[in-house]
Parts: sequence; C-alpha cells; structure tokens
Amino acid sequence: MDNNDLLDIPHIIYVMDPMCSWCYGFAPIIKKVKEEQEGKLKFKLVLGGLRPGTTEPMAENMKDTLKQHWEDVEKVTGQAFDLSFFDRTGFVYDTEPACRAVVTMRYLNPQKEMEMAEEVQRAFYAKNNDVTKAEVLTAIAANLGIEEETFQEKFNSEAMKEKTMQDFLIARHLQANAFPSVYLLNGTDLHLLNRGYRSYEAVTSRLEEALKINDI
Repeated sequence: MDNNDLLDIPHIIYVMDPMCSWCYGFAPIIKKVKEEQEGKLKFKLVLGGLRPGTTEPMAENMKDTLKQHWEDVEKVTGQAFDLSFFDRTGFVYDTEPACRAVVTMRYLNPQKEMEMAEEVQRAFYAKNNDVTKAEVLTAIAANLGIEEETFQEKFNSEAMKEKTMQDFLIARHLQANAFPSVYLLNGTDLHLLNRGYRSYEAVTSRLEEALKINDI
C-alpha cells in the first residue's frame, strides 16, 4: 500500500469494480457500513479491475450468462437494472475506463470518490449508459461538480492510468479474486470480512468480530 497511514489507523478496505453487477447490488450495504463507521475507522476504496483492457465485443453466449447474473442480482438485492443493455451490439466490456474515472475523482475531489463510483454504477446498470466512453464519465463527473475540461485532462493522463493500475495490483496483492471484497486492516493484521455479496447483517457481524479480536 502506498499510504503509510494504512499501517497506523484501522481501515475498512473495499475492493470493487463499477462494472461488477454484484458490487452494484452491494452498493447500499457498503454505503451504510461506511456511514456508520465514520469517525471510528478510515475507509479505503480499491478499484479491482474486473475486465480491464478487454478489446473483443461481447459474444451472444456471454450476454446470456451476464443477463442471468443481472437478473439474480436484481432479485436478491432489489437494485434496478435496465436490461435493454442486452440489445446493444458490439459492446466491448472494458472496465478500465470506469475504474480510472473513479480513481481520477479520488485525486480531484476525494470526498466524492465513493459517490463517483455509485453514479457510474447507476449510469451503467439503471440507465444503460455506456460507461466505457470518456464523454459519459466526464458528464457524470460534471454532475458532481468537476469542470469537464479539468476531468478530461486528468482522466486521460498517463498518471491516472498508472494510478489505476496500482489499484489493480493492490487488489491482486489482497487476493481479492471476487468482487465485492471487504477487509479490515489494523496495522499488519488483515481480516477478510466478505468476498462476494453478503447481507448487511453478515458484513457487520464479521466486522464486529474482527474489531473484538483487535480490541478496537
């Protein structure tokens, strides 16, 4: 981790990808946990990179599989999905731009980082917007108060591409091989709270257990 304070102050680390459907389903839960722990624990968002650098359009069999996943997430979580997405042709499911947009917001206005992630999720899943496109991501950032030219310049920079890759490497270092993943980091002690979707009750129960172990 490049932030030294991660070793000094207990952190909740949330590993996600804005174009991961179960992360979208999990969004209200992690938001509630974050708000409840405000002032008690620090919060670190890590962009995981679900399908970064994809170049081939989605095949029909992948569409069928993905649609089933989305329907399952909608049923379990109650989050709204616009399934007209599957009428698209030639869609390239590259999650790097969406991840980079969130990382870019981290450096432009860190207070809006989580909100940016949520708005990208909502744009993709509930509104069927193409969040692989820079202009769509720029419009989302503009709605959060970032001037378009400022966002575009930062988003397109080599520095933000590198910072996004660093997030992907951190996710792999954490062995976050399923999204969403949530950890409690206290000093050098790392506790996995959940890997994949879990209910609010399950996440908070694991968090309380981890806090007791560390006597926080």
